[in-house]
Amino acid sequence: MPFQPTYKVPENRQAYTILGSSTEEQEHNGRIGCLMLHGFMGSPVSSRDMAVYLAEHGITVHCPLLPGHGNLPEKLHKHTMRQWIDEAYEGYQTVRDLADTVFVIGHSMGAALAANLAYHSDNLQGMIMLAPLYDVPDPRIKWAGIGRFFSPWFYPLKKKGIDHEPFLGRVTDFDPSVDVHDPALSEWLIEATRMPLSAVWQMVKTASLGRRLWPKVSLPTLVLQGEADPAVTLEDAQRIYHQLPHDNKKMVTFPETGHELMRSFEPVHHQVWQLILDFIEENTAVSVQTVS
Repeated sequence: MPFQPTYKVPENRQAYTILGSSTEEQEHNGRIGCLMLHGFMGSPVSSRDMAVYLAEHGITVHCPLLPGHGNLPEKLHKHTMRQWIDEAYEGYQTVRDLADTVFVIGHSMGAALAANLAYHSDNLQGMIMLAPLYDVPDPRIKWAGIGRFFSPWFYPLKKKGIDHEPFLGRVTDFDPSVDVHDPALSEWLIEATRMPLSAVWQMVKTASLGRRLWPKVSLPTLVLQGEADPAVTLEDAQRIYHQLPHDNKKMVTFPETGHELMRSFEPVHHQVWQLILDFIEENTAVSVQTVS
C-alpha cells in the first residue's frame, strides 16, 4: 500500500499521478510512464509542473510521497531509508500498471533511490537524474550517526557559521504566507526548522547506497546539474556521471542554477523539461506527442 501520512500534507505536496494524453499511435505502440522520486526534505510539489508538461506530450508521471516528507522537517523523525526504498518500489508498481515503457527520474536523494530501483529491476528503459546526491555537502553532517544517540534534534537556526536559508526555504515552501524574517516568529521558526538527527543519518545512508550502486547501474542515463547548487557540487555530479558504465549517457550543466533546476521559478526549467522529453523520445520506440 502507498504511504498514508498521519500528519497534514498540503494538497500540492501530496503524491500525484498525472495521466498522459494519448494518440492513436501511442495506444497502438504502447504507453510511456515516468516514476518521479523527490529528494530529502522535498515533496511532489517540486516536480508537479514538469509532470504536467510531460503529460501534455503523452507521458504519464507518478510521484509518490516519501514517508516523513510533505510537512516540516520534524515529521521525518523515525522514518527510514528502508521505508523510502519501499515507497519507491510501490511507486514503480503504480507506473508499471499504467505504462508499457517506464523511465525513472530522481531528484537529489531521489536519484540514489532511483539507482537502487534500477539495479534491482530489468524493466526500466532509462534513468534521469536531477542534481543527484553523491555525498553530503558538509562532512559534519555525518556526525548525525553518533549524535542521534545523544540528542534527537538538530536546531540549525541556533547555530552560527551555517547557511540558514535552505532551512528557512523549507518553511516558505511549505507555507508561502510565512514571513521568515519576522522577529515575532523567531522562536517558532527555531522549532519549525528543527531536524531529527535520525533522519539525517538515514539520508547519509541513502547517499552511501547510491555511491555503491552508480558503477553497477547500466542503462541509458541523463544527468542534469546546476553549477550554483549549494547541496550537490558540480564535481560530485561529474563523479556519478563518470562512474556510470553504460555508453548511452549524457550530462548537461547549467551556470547560475541551483538545486531545484526543474522548478518553474528557475529560468532554465524549460530547457530541463525539454531535455528530459528529448531523452525519453530518443530511448523508446514509442513516439511522444508533439504539442503545438
